[in-house]
Amino acid sequence: MRNKFISVRLVFVMSKKILVLVSHPQLQNSRINDALSKSASEHPAVTVRHVDQVLVNEGTHFDADTEHRIIDAHDAIVLQFPWYWYAMPGTLKKYLDEVLTPGWAYRGGNALEKKPLLVAVSTGGPEQAYMEGGKNLFPMTTLLAPLIATANMVNMEWKEPFTVHGARTLSDGDLALATSEYVNRLDELVRELVTV
Repeated sequence: MRNKFISVRLVFVMSKKILVLVSHPQLQNSRINDALSKSASEHPAVTVRHVDQVLVNEGTHFDADTEHRIIDAHDAIVLQFPWYWYAMPGTLKKYLDEVLTPGWAYRGGNALEKKPLLVAVSTGGPEQAYMEGGKNLFPMTTLLAPLIATANMVNMEWKEPFTVHGARTLSDGDLALATSEYVNRLDELVRELVTV
């Protein structure tokens, strides 16, 4: 009986799916985001989607209906990107603008309601630069306020961000540790989905 319970629970856990939306204008040249997205893609509960590669009509917009179907098929969303001039990359912003439509995500729609949202962000500067009074003046939670407000608007469950600081100077050992911590956060997210 115990083995039957374990196998049923394992099937239930494996049925939970996380969509990792990666946005990086030069992912092939990104040591950090490339490593993070590759480690995420090896997770059995994860689908990695490269936002910059799914623009349609000669790269002018996103097919919202297709993206809605993909998002609907997942239980949690991760936005993974590098921090550029105190914002997400423009393509990811465009994705959110075109995909989070009224009638589906808000204003009469609730497709994202209660879905967890995890932001996985890398910064070029060190952690101490992203503290109140640091070189960049504000902590990451303050800088991520527009995404926190977006999650609130569409009734998503905001999760504590996963941040890799110091991307320009990160050692190979620290990068390996960061990818391992990222996979652990994804595991944690799956466990949370199972207990809901």
